[in-house]
Amino acid sequence: MQVGHAINQRLLDHQLDACQCAPDATTLERVVLPSTHDGLPAPGLRFGEPRTMALLACLCCYEHLFAGLTNRSLRALIAGLIPDYGARQMTYDLRRLRRKGFIQRIPRSQRYQLTSEGRRLAVFLTKTYTRIVNPALAELDPTLPPDTAQRAPLATAWRAFEHALEDRIKQAAIAA
Repeated sequence: MQVGHAINQRLLDHQLDACQCAPDATTLERVVLPSTHDGLPAPGLRFGEPRTMALLACLCCYEHLFAGLTNRSLRALIAGLIPDYGARQMTYDLRRLRRKGFIQRIPRSQRYQLTSEGRRLAVFLTKTYTRIVNPALAELDPTLPPDTAQRAPLATAWRAFEHALEDRIKQAAIAA
């Protein structure tokens, strides 16, 4: 009974954290740039890097709330997104996640649990990448058919900017 209540409470806490996920600039800087944690190097989790984004997306999975996560369980999820993802890479990534405060080791086990800040940041970075960055980059693709580009506000604005910049360069008589 008590175990079930604790699991339900963790699930509810993480769902609430996911709703209020926008971090401040200092927190983002701490996560994406290399730093030191307890005197040990903590490599950055570079936003947009495919391996990092796959890692963060897999952290958003709710199954970790119940049993925690292990090298094997998280590696299986990531290997579904990145071919040839191995145990050594997972060990390195777990170390990065631990030093950046995303996960913490469950005492006397080889399992980790996601911290509330770790879940919040993983959700924020994953949502930002999949809902904003990827669609925006697709709209900016120069090979996008003109009729499709005209329906995309970002593509229209970007192309207008490019044309205005080209005109400015021509007016200044600077060879581009």
